[in-house]
Amino acid sequence: MGVTTGLSSDEFLIRALEREDNTDEKIMEEMFSSFLTSVTNQFGFTSTYVISDKTRRFYTPKGIAKIVNPQMDPYDNWYPIFMKTGLKLQVDTNRDQFNDYQWTIFINARIINTEGKTIGVCGISLPMKDWQNFLLPVEKEYKVKINLIDNQGLVQIDTDFNNIKNAYISNAISENVNNRGFYHTQQGRNGFRMVRFITNMNWYLVVQGNNIIEGQIYGTIIIVFIYIFLLLAIILQFLAHKKVSRHNLIKTSLPEDELTGLPNRNYLKESYGELGVFNTTRYKSLAVFDIDHFKIVNDGRDGDKIILDIVKLAKQAMNEQGIMFRWSGDEFVLFLEIELKEAEERFKHFCNEAKNSIDVTVSVGLVAVDLSVSIKTNYYRAVQACYSIKEKGGNGVGVR
Repeated sequence: MGVTTGLSSDEFLIRALEREDNTDEKIMEEMFSSFLTSVTNQFGFTSTYVISDKTRRFYTPKGIAKIVNPQMDPYDNWYPIFMKTGLKLQVDTNRDQFNDYQWTIFINARIINTEGKTIGVCGISLPMKDWQNFLLPVEKEYKVKINLIDNQGLVQIDTDFNNIKNAYISNAISENVNNRGFYHTQQGRNGFRMVRFITNMNWYLVVQGNNIIEGQIYGTIIIVFIYIFLLLAIILQFLAHKKVSRHNLIKTSLPEDELTGLPNRNYLKESYGELGVFNTTRYKSLAVFDIDHFKIVNDGRDGDKIILDIVKLAKQAMNEQGIMFRWSGDEFVLFLEIELKEAEERFKHFCNEAKNSIDVTVSVGLVAVDLSVSIKTNYYRAVQACYSIKEKGGNGVGVR
């Protein structure tokens, strides 16, 4: 849970969600995809996600999974329920519709901006099987039954899938149960029950057995052991988050170009690394282009306006099928979701439009994305294709 609360206050998420209205959807999707991929890989969670309260986009490492809509999808009912509670953190058991509907534990946290307004929710998920694999050997060795229940007594965690969100242990909850000790009661002639409230989860830990003597001797040991395990898990996740922050894997900035609003070179480096590789198969081709003789053009005309006009034409050529970066002054890099042949046709038209409507010429280098090599290698191949056009006088598309 330390990771979730750490994420919810991360400056990247806050700034990104606040700028969602003024940022292209594809750019937002790519930024969150890279960010969440880093978090998921670091901690080994089944999934990580961010939900925008404004657009209800459900961002995941693989992109926008859906638009949260409780009226259309019953699995989305948890979202408005969580919002109404006013809680900053929620632990919930549910089936993961993106992972074969397996039972999963979700930890959700509000994302609150500097004005105190809720602008979204972030979360992580942990497979129920992982918890069961830990609890089952303890149950067998000490001949007990271990459950985690909510404040209504509904079973949230059980080693038997049939009991999850189906069985109740309501009578385990009483005024005597708290987070300061273990409340012990006798059940029948030989049975026992021990209960403790876990504040961080807002759940109750329940251990039941048939031998009161074993319960008195071993029951406390079992509960202490389980409680320590849960506490250590929280602490370790918190420390792991701090480690990630120190190594700058979780970003605290939103690198973008001030003039065009495009993600810039720093963003690409932070998202993928200097020697990074593509973490998705969505991109089929990569383009590099710049304006021919831009220094001369800039001296006699409004260079900023030319850059903005060129970006507008490039976006039309891309047609929201990719992401564009401002690499340097008049140089741009594009990751395209279209095959090389189609990209070549589109950017030939782009060159003609630039000459006819803006009165500048552009040189473009295109390559098919090679996933077996680094992004930097793909980039340099495209640069070589671009320079081959420049050596011929510019105003065209080079393909390698």
